[in-house]
Amino acid sequence: MRAVVFENIGSVRVAEVDDPAPKDPTDAVVRVSHAAICGSDLHFLHGKAPIDPGHVMGHEAVGTVAAIGEGVTRSRVGQRVVVSFSIACGACWFCSRGQTQLCEDWRNLGAGTFGGDLAGAQAELVRVPFADVNLLEVPDDVDDEHALFVGDILTTGVYAASLADIRPDQAVAVLGVGPLGFFCVQAALAAGATVYALDRDEARLDLAASTGAIPIHVGRRHPVSTLQDATRGRGADVVIEAVGSAPAFESALDIVRRGGIVVVTGVYAGETVPLQLGVCWARAITLRFAGICPVHAWWERAMDLVARGAIDPIPLISHRLPLTEAPSGYDLFDRREATKVVLIP
Repeated sequence: MRAVVFENIGSVRVAEVDDPAPKDPTDAVVRVSHAAICGSDLHFLHGKAPIDPGHVMGHEAVGTVAAIGEGVTRSRVGQRVVVSFSIACGACWFCSRGQTQLCEDWRNLGAGTFGGDLAGAQAELVRVPFADVNLLEVPDDVDDEHALFVGDILTTGVYAASLADIRPDQAVAVLGVGPLGFFCVQAALAAGATVYALDRDEARLDLAASTGAIPIHVGRRHPVSTLQDATRGRGADVVIEAVGSAPAFESALDIVRRGGIVVVTGVYAGETVPLQLGVCWARAITLRFAGICPVHAWWERAMDLVARGAIDPIPLISHRLPLTEAPSGYDLFDRREATKVVLIP
């Protein structure tokens, strides 16, 4: 089969690789109809995380079950499914409590040794361990493109917004409206909040505004004073930090009102910040670190929001390319000339 494989730092290529087959009784193989390039794929492209040449990339996919192991009971051949980006066992102590992101056998598709050496989903076929846990049936009234991001970033946005317990009378600021922030915006809007989208990128702000958010260009307007003006001097009730940088985290603390909630859903590694604990304590700030999304606990809710039209992922897709043009798609995405690239095998 054809698949997108890591070649070297800064480059991927499309290669012929062996077709996957069920290795364990709980495995399924999915024939991919649509895959996507995610921001975290760029970490591997740039050498920020280890991955070997020839490893199949990607973790966002939707398609049809092509084969199942004898132990699979919930999925059937021919069923349309979305694939979870993270692979959980479904049986350990953490999984039994809905914290599948902390699974004792947690793995990640297409993430090299970091993710347990599972081949990725930017391919014609992908093997999915523990299929009964890591595949979700796509409803008949949801097409593949609408379902694609439910296995990862769309559900992450729903999860992040849910961590804030958003109410209809609240002002929510989403700091950073790239693909993740875009879905955080829509999830907060679906909860009935007034949502402010903060970014420096005009195209991203326009996209967020098209969903009903109020755009704030942080390079032209001071975010703290702008949010205070909009809330009678209080500041945002909720700030969702969807960037993953120390300055963004510090801005989130500045923007949130006294007694407000900051949800940190941006990805961090070794960054550090000076945190004035006394100020946070006196202001009664609640900090909630989202970590990796426990997709399996939230994706049915996310799929329902998509089915009802409360969240629409389609405006995020800027490019649809055949799988053979994946290197061009990576280049476009890396240069931020694409908001989201969908690959069609």
